[in-house]
Amino acid sequence: MQARQNAIRRRNKIRHWLYGIIIGLFVVLLGVYSVIATSLRPINHANKVYSELVLQKKKLKQVDQFYWSSRKKTYYTLIGKNSKGQTTGVIVSAKTKKMTVINMSDGLSYQQIKQKVVRQYQPQKITNVGMSLYQHVPVWEVKFIDRNGMLNFITIQFSNGKVVRTIRNL
Repeated sequence: MQARQNAIRRRNKIRHWLYGIIIGLFVVLLGVYSVIATSLRPINHANKVYSELVLQKKKLKQVDQFYWSSRKKTYYTLIGKNSKGQTTGVIVSAKTKKMTVINMSDGLSYQQIKQKVVRQYQPQKITNVGMSLYQHVPVWEVKFIDRNGMLNFITIQFSNGKVVRTIRNL
């Protein structure tokens, strides 16, 4: 009889531990989700605000992609179809709301830029790709971690793929 009661106590103890572990994991997952959702809120808000702005100004008919780039100045780039059905990019200055409209067929695409960076720099990981203006010229800004774990910033001209600025090994 005593052995049976000991077995039941052990089983109940194990159940309590399992419940505690499950609840603990749930709380940790909820915390991680909350942090991620909170950190993405400004980007999602900017996407919504600037998408509405370019649609309202009739720069685009629909928005398909959104990029954010911030170095000295912050730019939001929205890519979609214009009223003629052409793939068009609109680079918007966060400060002035000035819009620069570019025909995406006149330069390198997001995918082409990523391939160029991989081929030329063999990064461990590309952390961000975004469009902005550098000296009033549309550029792709690429941030990546190299094989040595160092942070790098590369600015590539949209129209011809020429590297116009590099900051290496930060």
